[in-house]
Amino acid sequence: MSKSELYQIHTPVLLYPDGSPSLDNWPGKLEHPVAESITPDGEMIYNITQPSLTAYLPVPEKNTGTAVLIAPGGAFRLLSIYSEGTQVAEWLAERGIAAFVLKYRLVHLRDEHIQELVFPRMDEFPMSVAGQPAIEDGFRALELIRQNASRYAINPDNVAAIGFSAGANLVSNLGIAAETTARPDYVASIYGAPAFHVGSQPDLPPADSEQALPPFFLAFAQNDRLVGTDVRDFYTSLLSAGYFPEAHFYVNGDHGFGMHKQGTTSDHFIEQFYHWLQTLGLTQKPGEPEHYVKPPFDYPILEN
Repeated sequence: MSKSELYQIHTPVLLYPDGSPSLDNWPGKLEHPVAESITPDGEMIYNITQPSLTAYLPVPEKNTGTAVLIAPGGAFRLLSIYSEGTQVAEWLAERGIAAFVLKYRLVHLRDEHIQELVFPRMDEFPMSVAGQPAIEDGFRALELIRQNASRYAINPDNVAAIGFSAGANLVSNLGIAAETTARPDYVASIYGAPAFHVGSQPDLPPADSEQALPPFFLAFAQNDRLVGTDVRDFYTSLLSAGYFPEAHFYVNGDHGFGMHKQGTTSDHFIEQFYHWLQTLGLTQKPGEPEHYVKPPFDYPILEN
C-alpha cells in the first residue's frame, strides 16, 4: 500500500484560535513582531508564535486507537520539524498509530543568519525559562487530542507523547506534572530530561503513590555531550523513586540523531519505541490478536 492509502495528513489546527496567551513578561519575546520562517533545507522552523497541531491519521482498517503527540527539539529556539517531527509521524501512522506533530512557541529570533542567532540567545536565560510557553502548548495539545478523541478515532486513555531534546524536556515535564489527569498516558524522552544543565532533576512522586508517574521510555547516545548527564540523572531519579523505565543507552549517535541514519544502534530507536508500545498493548489493529507478554518468573523463596 502507498502512504496515501495508509494514512491522511490533516490541516493544522491552531492551539489557540482566538490568539496565543500573552508573552509580555517572557524574556524570549522581541519588541517587534516576528514571522514564522523555515530554513532553506526545510529541516528547521523558527519564530513560531501561533502554535498548532498537525494530525497524521491512519486508515480505519489499520487504526490501533493509540495516539502519539510528537514534540521536535531545537533548544526552544528552532524546531527540527523534519527528522524529529514529520518523519516520525509518517513512520507511526504507517503502522496504525495516530500521530500529532506539535509546533510550539519558540524564543524569537531576529532576521539575520539563523546560525549566528541561536547560540547567542542560548546564554540570555536558562532553558527552563525558554521552554515555559512550549510546555503550556504541550498541555493544550494533549487537551485538544483527548477532547477530539472520537473525531480522531483514538482512545483518550491511550495518548502517548514522544519528544526530542528540548521536545523531550517538554514531554517529560508533561509526564511529571502534579495534575495527573493532564499528563500523557505514556512518555518517551529521546535525548532529553525534565531539567537541563542544573545538576539535579526534579523530585519525583514514589511509584507506589497515588501520584505515580506514567510509564517512561528513555533513549540517548552515551557520546551525547549536550544532555547525556541530564538523561543519566533522570534515569537514576526514576529508579530511586521505584520506577523501571524502558531505557536504551546507545554507544554512539551523538545528540540529535532523530530519524537520521548513521549506521549506529541509535538508528533503531523508533522500532524500539514501537516495540515498547506493543508490550503495553497499544499496537493492536482491528482483527489482530492481543500481544502476548510472558509473565515474569516467580522465583520461590528459599528458606534456610
